[in-house]
Parts: sequence; structure tokens; C-alpha cells
Amino acid sequence: MKKKICLITLFFSHYLLANEGGGFEDKFADFISWLVLVLLPIGGAYLFWKAHIYPEVVAERNNHPQLGAIKAMCLLSLFVGGLLWPIALIWANYKYPKKDFEPSNKIKVDGEGTESNIITENHHKC
Repeated sequence: MKKKICLITLFFSHYLLANEGGGFEDKFADFISWLVLVLLPIGGAYLFWKAHIYPEVVAERNNHPQLGAIKAMCLLSLFVGGLLWPIALIWANYKYPKKDFEPSNKIKVDGEGTESNIITENHHKC
């Protein structure tokens, strides 16, 4: 029984030793594995960076009034693992309502250019 097991082991070990020579497939697989090991981290870091500056790009495109604060939040988000990124993205997409300036005191001017009638309208609601 031991002889049979020894012969079978020798028989199969011959095939294992024959593959050690390294054909084209092995060299190609080594090249691809090194390519993946080098390019994947570089590509991942690039995509991580591009995703984290996206709120800044949106804020610049929309002429956001608080662009500097959004840029700072994007930079901080890189160092805290992206926890601030959703807040920066929401903030960058927020559209502030436009305020039309209407003074509370309206001055009525006569046709001659004198301020004879001053109308004050205070819109204070209690």
C-alpha cells in the first residue's frame, strides 16, 4: 500500500515540477497581477480625491456665496474619513433665496424734486 501511495505521489509531483518552468501564461499573469497591484491603489486614491472635491466644483459652478467654507469642509472631510462630505454636498447644492432690497421707509418726492411728503411704512408685526 505504501508503495502505491509513493508511486502516485511521484506521478503527480512530475506534473507539478513540469509547470515550474513558467510559460507565457505565468509571465502574463505575473505582469497583470503587478499591474493591478500598482494601478489599483493609484486609481482608487484618484477617485477618492475627485469624489471629495465634487461639492467644491458644484459650489463654484453655482457661484455659491460661501464657497470658501465649502472648500474648507471638503479638505477637512479628507482627514476625517468622509464624514463631512455629505454635509458639504448638501450645502453646495443649497440655493439661497434672492432678497430684493425694499427699504422700510419710503420717501415720496414731489414733481419738483422736494421731499415734501415723507411716508413711513413700518412693517413691524408683533
